[in-house]
Amino acid sequence: MPVAYFRSLRGNSMETPPPSGGSQAATEEVLQTVTRLKEAIWKRRPILGDIMQKHGGKLLSRYSEDFMDVNPAPGLDERKPELISMVEELVTGRLGAEVGRGVAQQLSKLALVSTADHHSINQHPFFLNAEIISGIPLYEHPDPTLRYMIAFSFASVSVNNQSGFARGLLFNGGVNGSNNLIKLPILADRYKMSVVYGCKPYTREDLTKAENEIRKKARAGEITAPRAEKVLALMEEILGSSEVLGASNFCSQLTRINYYYWPKLFHGRGGQASDAKHPVPNLIYLDIETLVTHTLLRFHLENSDSLLHHVLFDATLWPLLLKHFDGIPGAFSKEKDWGTFLFWGFDEKKHRVRLFLEAGKLVCRDRCIEIELTPAALAEALRTKRIVPSMLLSYLVVSLYYGMKCLGGFCQVHDLTLCKEAWMQLLLEIGETSEAEAIVPVQTKELGGDGLVLAYLKTATGNTVPAMGFDMILDEGDTSFDHFVDLSKRVTLAEMMAPMLPEMYTVLYSEQDRDLALLSAKPEDIFRAVGLEEKLVK
Repeated sequence: MPVAYFRSLRGNSMETPPPSGGSQAATEEVLQTVTRLKEAIWKRRPILGDIMQKHGGKLLSRYSEDFMDVNPAPGLDERKPELISMVEELVTGRLGAEVGRGVAQQLSKLALVSTADHHSINQHPFFLNAEIISGIPLYEHPDPTLRYMIAFSFASVSVNNQSGFARGLLFNGGVNGSNNLIKLPILADRYKMSVVYGCKPYTREDLTKAENEIRKKARAGEITAPRAEKVLALMEEILGSSEVLGASNFCSQLTRINYYYWPKLFHGRGGQASDAKHPVPNLIYLDIETLVTHTLLRFHLENSDSLLHHVLFDATLWPLLLKHFDGIPGAFSKEKDWGTFLFWGFDEKKHRVRLFLEAGKLVCRDRCIEIELTPAALAEALRTKRIVPSMLLSYLVVSLYYGMKCLGGFCQVHDLTLCKEAWMQLLLEIGETSEAEAIVPVQTKELGGDGLVLAYLKTATGNTVPAMGFDMILDEGDTSFDHFVDLSKRVTLAEMMAPMLPEMYTVLYSEQDRDLALLSAKPEDIFRAVGLEEKLVK
């Protein structure tokens, strides 16, 4: 995930003013580097290049309108009620029947979700801005029943993952410049490498320890006293609510936290409620692994007529899965020895372990996990969370079997498109021509708003940094949704992506393959060179 972009914006480099004298020449040099970065990135991700060639010049607001354009998929649409019913059941269990019905009603009208986020508190700029941008066309849509931003978020990441930090809270302490980022753990240290999906819920005791840590940091001068009091109040109101503490697992706690916390982010100047033109769409986080697990258990494991049943249990299809999905990110690579076969396993510490197909079983390298690929054995392993669906299996179920339109990041538009092509080839090879034709309308090149920053914070020293979610609540600037809609009408998609290019380049090119000259332009240099500073923060 491209997190270094945000780290660099949080560092000292944003605290220095743009160069004076010769700045035009410096700007031209940065812009030339941007062009070369694009060429290098598009070479490795031509699908992303095609998207940017087609849409990069559009205003962000205009580009986001296209999110609402969901292709009908007649061969798959008749299946969607199965998935939607499972979404309704899971959301009802976490947020109540009214919200569950509303989400199901929306998905029945508009089969649109985000699959870009990690399952955590939506606080990091990477995911925070993705959902703000995803919410813009919903906010302005005339249909009052379209009132939710629905994210099928990934929980098969560690709780300490830097681009989500599900383990606790992220916010600025308010005492100095951009280096005053507070990372406040709530889950105990022994869980930091555990996977979110397998974590037990945090307790009242865990929360009290975190609150005491806030008080220590305030006494040490790391957090201003007024800010510490606001954070403590928010923790009690949201994280300490009976609904959140009463959740049966950590994933459910995060769903409830996001639902209660999200509306508080948007207010006018002075922190007062703004006169919004429309209701702000609320945020529904449902971890995709739980959704896929329950869908398989309910509709596919015991249903011999299901195509997904045959994928999981027909031994004649396994060699084709190994052939067609080999080398696709999110799946596995036999040559380079990464990835897993359809499911990840968990060890006793709830750390992820790779699984291999061997003699009709899912096994890990040290044989600590051996699961027969039979409906009964797989069901038991799923129910007890010994295994979790992989990214590939999640894509197959949500996108390519049920036909949901999934908004994602710059990697997903490539990876999901390759998965679709591989799945079509497999289907054709086994004579499932109608199934192959049915997935043709499924949209996989849907670049969401992740990594594009609209929300900024002015620090105590007057510098500009990307805001964390809690910063938006704590500070008194204009964070109304109308404000972000207005910003989205000033900038193009290409301008917004430009500061991400160095990080994207490092993701796609190994250290030995990089041209260091392409990394001479820092994200903050690009931010100024393409005019984002003038358009977004002045």
